[in-house]
Amino acid sequence: MSVMTDIREECVGLAGGVMEKPVEGPRLNVQDFAERLETVLGPAHWAQWFAGKTAWRCDPTAVYLVVDNGFAAKWIRQKFIRQITEVSAELAGMPLRIEIEVQPGKHLCTVPPPQAPAKSTEAPAPAVTAPLLNPRHLLEDFVPGQGNQLAYHAACRAAEEPPRQYNPLFIHGHCGLGKTHLLQGICHRFARLHPAKRWLYMTGEQFTNDFLEAIRHNRMEHFRRRLRQADLLVLDDIHFLARKLRTQEEFLHTFIQVDSHGRQIVLASDRPPREIESMIESLTSRFVSGMVIRVDAPDMPTRLEILRRMARRRNWNLPDTTLVRLAREPAATVRDLEGMAHRLIARKELVSSDENSPENPTVNEKLVRDVCDRYKPLAPAAPDVIVRCVAEYFGLAARDLIGQGRHRLLSQARGISMQLARQHTGLSFPDIGRIMGKRNHSTVIGACRRVEAQMAAGEIIHWTAATGPRRESVADVMNYLGNQIHRPGQ
Repeated sequence: MSVMTDIREECVGLAGGVMEKPVEGPRLNVQDFAERLETVLGPAHWAQWFAGKTAWRCDPTAVYLVVDNGFAAKWIRQKFIRQITEVSAELAGMPLRIEIEVQPGKHLCTVPPPQAPAKSTEAPAPAVTAPLLNPRHLLEDFVPGQGNQLAYHAACRAAEEPPRQYNPLFIHGHCGLGKTHLLQGICHRFARLHPAKRWLYMTGEQFTNDFLEAIRHNRMEHFRRRLRQADLLVLDDIHFLARKLRTQEEFLHTFIQVDSHGRQIVLASDRPPREIESMIESLTSRFVSGMVIRVDAPDMPTRLEILRRMARRRNWNLPDTTLVRLAREPAATVRDLEGMAHRLIARKELVSSDENSPENPTVNEKLVRDVCDRYKPLAPAAPDVIVRCVAEYFGLAARDLIGQGRHRLLSQARGISMQLARQHTGLSFPDIGRIMGKRNHSTVIGACRRVEAQMAAGEIIHWTAATGPRRESVADVMNYLGNQIHRPGQ
């Protein structure tokens, strides 16, 4: 009896796929085999060639793979047979024969539904999965400029020649400046240039959730193997691990394992490594041991090129003069820039066809001006204004705020002043320290972290003002004073 006949007799159709029939004797667990192979091949190759397109069956001597066309069979034999052979031998403890057969016209399930375990009511553990990559986040589509050129070239090098120089590569900057685009672009290019290597992209939140799920369902070995065997490990929003001691310790061990094998690690955060609050020093020191690069807001030529590419991709009927006018606006982030363009298109669609034609520059200029006014960033606040507003709010003297007094309300108000200065002036920590009574930068960092922690925890401040006892949350105080320091006349 041929292998193909054997498979057809031992598998039955179920919901458009196939389901495994038990085979006597020891054999691989199909679910474990498929999960391990997905980790080895990477999400991109798995989704393109296996997910929903193949069916598996394992017996004590062989692994059988059924595909629906000859091209897929030939490609899998040429590109992935080594990985399939290695994974099967690893899990079975011995070499197994690999059989690839063609069954045309079938839409197959990658993995058969697992049989319910006997005498067990425990729910099966969910598979540990990573977020899908955005197909538009390619390095080829990234617009390098003065504020992000170094990060762009380092990302290209990390994807093409890992891990020659930049390991780990740590990219930081405010939200909306293209960090995720760079990280996912690295994964796309790495998968294309190194098809036999394994890569993994995760967010800090995904790492944390998968780590907790692995503990809950006793799957730590699978979780660790999946991450630590990656040739390229990319973790976005690493600051999500702040104040999560056990998760940080697990990532530290993962970092050490991947790095010790000379494999590439790429990380991103909204702040530099040493400004991530409550991050263990053993992790921070490793973050700064590689290449740390800041991404800044795009300059005018970069904004113009971003808008031109958006207009071409989305077939926007906008003249280049309008794009230039938009690009002149100092948008704080790429997202702000995209929001301005979308709002302009929406506004143009609401006016009459005669008015919104490209030949009507007067109306176009009015629309652009109305849209841009809503996205104008606030001008930096003056440090002395911040000190004065905070002192007046708490009923303190401004000279005491920058003095050496240490009583509780004064320390709290001083910390709020430092955090407001950090958010609204663009000054560095050393500069803020000099303004706030010639304090060193570590004192400012500690004060800012303390205020951030208080806001996150919803802490309340109690003090006595001229009008009587007051009680406000730190978050509400920060929000109120943040608006006050930008009021006209301050």
